[in-house]
Amino acid sequence: MSLILRESKEELLSKLKYEIFRCAFCGFCEYACPTIRYANFRRQYGPRGRIQLIWMALSDGLVTRASLEGIYSCLECGACTLHCPAKINIAEAVRAFRTLVSHGVIKVKGEPEKIAPLILKQ
Repeated sequence: MSLILRESKEELLSKLKYEIFRCAFCGFCEYACPTIRYANFRRQYGPRGRIQLIWMALSDGLVTRASLEGIYSCLECGACTLHCPAKINIAEAVRAFRTLVSHGVIKVKGEPEKIAPLILKQ
């Protein structure tokens, strides 16, 4: 994926789907992630969990507050990408997903006043 600011929302969504759907959920990325250890190994706070949350959001078109917490806990350090056998750029996928959420392409399920602080913290 290239820089997200240079692409239309449709192109970004298409490239994000391509990246995410290549994941085999093998778990090699999890060992490099600093946030999964911090979150006491809760699945949505690791790279594989984030990929799965994004996959479910792209399939269903909706994402919950709990899903957003997992997505927005990513440091975007790229350590997971180095361990991915499919060479998925997970940090870039998370960044692209955040962009789609903030532009309203992906709809957030829940109360906007409780979700907005998650998005605005970035």
